Amino acid sequence: MSIDLLQTLAPEKKFRQDQVFRAWFDVNTDSYEKISTLPKDLREKLKDKPWLSVRVHAMHESKRDNTKKALLKLSDDRLVEAVLMGRKNLTRDGGRDRYTICISSQVGCGMKCAFCATGKAGFTRNLTVEEIVDQFRFWQKFLAERSLGEIDNMVIMGQGEPLLNYDNIKNALNIILNYTNIGQKQITLSTCGIPVMMDKLAVDKDFPAVRFALSLHSAIEQTRAAIMPSHQPGFLDYLVGWSKKYHQMHPSRAHYIGLEYIMLGGVNDGPKDLKALMTLASKLGKVKINLIPYNNISTIALPSDFNESPKENIEHWHTSLIDAGFVSTVRYSQGQDIAAACGQLRNAVEMKQLLASN
Repeated sequence: MSIDLLQTLAPEKKFRQDQVFRAWFDVNTDSYEKISTLPKDLREKLKDKPWLSVRVHAMHESKRDNTKKALLKLSDDRLVEAVLMGRKNLTRDGGRDRYTICISSQVGCGMKCAFCATGKAGFTRNLTVEEIVDQFRFWQKFLAERSLGEIDNMVIMGQGEPLLNYDNIKNALNIILNYTNIGQKQITLSTCGIPVMMDKLAVDKDFPAVRFALSLHSAIEQTRAAIMPSHQPGFLDYLVGWSKKYHQMHPSRAHYIGLEYIMLGGVNDGPKDLKALMTLASKLGKVKINLIPYNNISTIALPSDFNESPKENIEHWHTSLIDAGFVSTVRYSQGQDIAAACGQLRNAVEMKQLLASN
């Protein structure tokens, strides 16, 4: 949330803050002046504040699937991207499509993962609570205006490392969960793995019990360190111990640890890599392994040192993991033609500026 809005609401009683937050998610309200439950003096204080802290700079729609990417401009003219992914509902007769949104936690990212387009621009700043919440509100209103339904799932897998914006992510999640119909099991937070923040998360009873996913990408120390500069020596051993604390904190069967694994041809997709993944995963308790075909970032005019793993190899891995008793999926990305898929969350404006400066 912006400092101005925090300062304005801080002196107010909690029920007044509740009235503002409830109005945020009322798609029929579009200004603070229209919150009739607020006293006139408070509406006067808020009347000049923008109803949304993000505004559309550009919108891209995929021609291949039901994916839309919004390039959103912030109050300081920085740009972030939020993605809407629709899937046909095949389980209910006449049921509406299901919608997942992917939101960002930072402007840019400092993790510098070698396979990720966003990391090449570096870190600029954390998003505020309001900017995080408003990505949800933006897509909520988008769906409502078109009578398409509601947001069914949310993943924090866009630009940035969520655990390095811990407090703002935590506060934003609590607002979304308290004032909308979405539940904790419908939200997934994905991290590169920051041990000190993972330790904090594992014992923080006030942090919403959303699903946890780790960007693993290799179960071999040297390989992971080579493609993920944020990797800390001994992290994989640390992960084994941390997983026990996590499962103790979240004993529900629904709370598995998600392992995200981008398949990079000739880098992390060989027999020894598969064996290492199985060995590590067997020590982590309840896990779900998501195999992700690599999205070549060269398609958006950035050089890439990586190639896709062959489809037949990905299917071999998937079958092998299932046969070994693991829960596993192959996550074929949506929105590849609009650079909306994982690893491609990079807006064209900042990309051109980066290339022009080199």
